[in-house]
Amino acid sequence: MKALDKRGKLFGIINLIDLFVLLIIGAILIFGISRMGSGVVSTAETKQGLITYEISDVRDVTVNQIKVGDPVYHYDKGTYIGDISSVEVEPFRDVIDYNGRWIEADVPKKFVVTIGVTADLEENKDFYTAGGEQTRVGIQYRLKNKNFASFGTVIDVSITE
Repeated sequence: MKALDKRGKLFGIINLIDLFVLLIIGAILIFGISRMGSGVVSTAETKQGLITYEISDVRDVTVNQIKVGDPVYHYDKGTYIGDISSVEVEPFRDVIDYNGRWIEADVPKKFVVTIGVTADLEENKDFYTAGGEQTRVGIQYRLKNKNFASFGTVIDVSITE
């Protein structure tokens, strides 16, 4: 018995082109399953914590929409971070040129808002995770809820438990 017969079938069972297509589909399936199954299981503990964000250079319209008790989400992913537990508002200061000298002065109608967000933090050896994102001092995130959206820079992360 020949490996390839007159009609191009391998051992008289399957066409070579069909066999090739099946092998490619099988390889794609195996690759996809192996990629999906290689997820890292988190061994981190979840603890109650406080993340402090600084939102700079915003108008009073934005300031008036930031309220204690409202939830906060990551703008890009939409994942829940936590609830606003404190809001502090200060005038926004910037360095300006005044008669040839650089001075720091308040900018009219601009504010700096410092918000404390109570969140469930996953504590790993190297970092904290809040809302599925690594959270470290100095990182800037786009924050949102139904009333506002703005960039916030992490200025403090602490465990409250």
